[in-house]
Amino acid sequence: MRLRCAQTLAATLLYLLLSLHSITAMADRAVDVSQPSIQLGSWSRVIRDADASLSAEQIFSQPQRYPGVKGSAITSFYFTDDAYWFVVPLYNPQHNPLTRLLVFEPIWLDDLQVTLLSNSGLHEQFHGGDYLPFSDRSLSHRKVNFSLQLPPGHSQLFVRVKTVDPFVVNMTLWETTAFYESDSLETAYLGLVYGVLGAMLLYNLVLFIAIRETVYAAYVAYVFFFMTWHITNNGITFQHLWPESPSIANWSQSISLYMIMMAGLYFAINFLQLPQRMPRTYHWAAALFAALILSFLFTTLGGYQLHVTSGVLWVIAYTPVLIVFGILALMAGNRAARYFVPATTAGFLGSGITALAVSGLIPFNTYTYRAVDFGMLIDAILLSIALADRLKLARADTERARAELFEATRFHAQQLEEEVEQRTMELREANAAKDKFFSIIAHDLRGPLSSLSLFYNDIIKSPKDFTDEILMLTRDTTNNTRDLLEQLLTWARSQRGEIDYNPRPTDLRLLLAEIEDFFSAQARAKDIQLQMNVDAPCWVYADRAMVHTVLRNLIGNALKYTKAGGLVGFNLIKMDNAYQLRITDSGIGMSDQALQQLFQPDTKPQSVPGTLNETGTGLGLILCNEFVQRNGGTLGAESEPGKGSTFWFTLPRTNPVASADSPVAIPAHRPLHILIADDKAISRETSARFLHELDHTVSFASNGIEAVTLANKNDFDLILMDINMPLLNGIEATRQIRTNDRHPPIIAFSSYFKSEIEQLAGDVKFDGYVNKPLSRESIVMEIERLFNTVEPSV
Repeated sequence: MRLRCAQTLAATLLYLLLSLHSITAMADRAVDVSQPSIQLGSWSRVIRDADASLSAEQIFSQPQRYPGVKGSAITSFYFTDDAYWFVVPLYNPQHNPLTRLLVFEPIWLDDLQVTLLSNSGLHEQFHGGDYLPFSDRSLSHRKVNFSLQLPPGHSQLFVRVKTVDPFVVNMTLWETTAFYESDSLETAYLGLVYGVLGAMLLYNLVLFIAIRETVYAAYVAYVFFFMTWHITNNGITFQHLWPESPSIANWSQSISLYMIMMAGLYFAINFLQLPQRMPRTYHWAAALFAALILSFLFTTLGGYQLHVTSGVLWVIAYTPVLIVFGILALMAGNRAARYFVPATTAGFLGSGITALAVSGLIPFNTYTYRAVDFGMLIDAILLSIALADRLKLARADTERARAELFEATRFHAQQLEEEVEQRTMELREANAAKDKFFSIIAHDLRGPLSSLSLFYNDIIKSPKDFTDEILMLTRDTTNNTRDLLEQLLTWARSQRGEIDYNPRPTDLRLLLAEIEDFFSAQARAKDIQLQMNVDAPCWVYADRAMVHTVLRNLIGNALKYTKAGGLVGFNLIKMDNAYQLRITDSGIGMSDQALQQLFQPDTKPQSVPGTLNETGTGLGLILCNEFVQRNGGTLGAESEPGKGSTFWFTLPRTNPVASADSPVAIPAHRPLHILIADDKAISRETSARFLHELDHTVSFASNGIEAVTLANKNDFDLILMDINMPLLNGIEATRQIRTNDRHPPIIAFSSYFKSEIEQLAGDVKFDGYVNKPLSRESIVMEIERLFNTVEPSV
């Protein structure tokens, strides 16, 4: 036991003697710690600890085994997995202990172990660094720091450093007041940097909100991520945002570094307008952007050390590429590149110098470490000036465009004024023509109606005085007056757009065959031959009902003015984009003056008697002209007195359609069972006569309730529904009939126009519209529209 105590005492005395000898031997080159501040790096001895297994006692007790190398003011080893020891001899010339603050830069050093050995053999140990919570620091400050009590006389400071970030060590021993004074200056510098960058960020953010151009948003993102990286790189976010999360503090540095590069590249693409001006360069820029994203993702999986290492390497590599993009844009004549190239060059030089200093490739000092700040400030300011210049150019372009627009508007306004004046004159002439036309029609209606009124009064007084010849004359006058009124109403509906226009592919050959069958009885009665010289399908794009009306009028006129034994022929001529249908008769013909007045509404419609004294109004040709023009065609006539007439019109050609595309329903000429719902007896009787002439069966309903009852009990093919009826009006009757799944088509049968009926009916939609009084032409047109089964040949 005594032997063991003696051995321990001997070892302790030996350790103290060695300590005293070692410290005394270094007295001539020890650091005078009474100074306000001093960098310790150049006073240090740097020892490599590859496996991080050494202790301060081992290094102290075996100085010959671990001689190390002389340190520099700032030591940099780029990236390394090794730990390094810094041994610094200290000397306190005062008789009392001194309190000093040991401060390390940069802020990202992960693991710091500090050991202080005094002459008395006592020692202090501290542990800190960026991988420990912020609360472990002696002083609540963004830089890693330790508070040391330095005893009088000689002592030694042992500092071990290990980090996965760039290995850069700058150690300074501060008197606390001096440190705060220096730190206030650095804080003012950082405030200036952030103030300038923040002002430019906010200014361009306001511009982006105002004009919504992507390039301003890209600039804002670029400056924002640089400020984020810079604040993180200076330890401000670690101190204020996540002081208890060292891993977040570390990752935020490398992530923000990548985000600077992505935002900067995105800004360059938009600022230089690479997609529009330089597509090939844009593809390279897009590839570089994709490479940045992939590097960001894959190195994240490899851990923080790989992530931050790749980020620093990318900074050195990608910025020269941006300069190349700017030079290429400048060579291509892009004005914006005049600012972009020097701005990017300044940013490249600043970030490149800082990256090289951090990497240990060039000396690390305040200027090389802060080079990125100056480069970025120049970069941001020049780019902000460039954006302001861009805005100035845009405003100049806007003013120039506004001036051009004003001049063009003034010119077009003058043209429009002249056109309006011309159109107004044309409209006045057209209205005058229509007024004259209605005056002529009113005269033609007033005379027959007055005569008929006298006839009917005399018939009532003395019916025996009127012969069959006078009664037949009365009948013919009534029929002609009715036809004139019906054609006038149809033309008025056409002028108001009341007639539906439903164009579709139509085979004229089949339509002509139907018309030929329609007029065959009338032609046989006058001994006139109908000759259709159309053998092949002739497809046109037109409203079938309108074309049917035109054909009936023209062929009816041809039969009217052709003598017995004459000929009426149909011929089709194929043109470039249309078919021309020619209807030729061997009738009485017309003079040139009559030809010129045929389609003019401001002249009295010609009413030349037919070969059997048939009468006409002349209004049908005006209606035909309206319908042909509505279908994109032209109507014309050729004639000589005594040599017959030829009426022709054109319709646009179209491609044939398959028979399966044609509507399949009841043929128009097939006898139909029709219900007439009308409270006026005379309207029911006169309408029934037209329908009987067309071989249709007719039933009657005198009010809406009766119409609903009959419709539910019978299978009608068609219902003509009056609007104003007692007990139940036609609109409500139609609504009730349609509650039955098997209801027939219902046509509104009224004196109202179509628009008026639609306004009254609301959600009730009729299948068609026919005006009172019912005419043969109007009912045939509607029946053919609803029950057309003509199958085109292909």
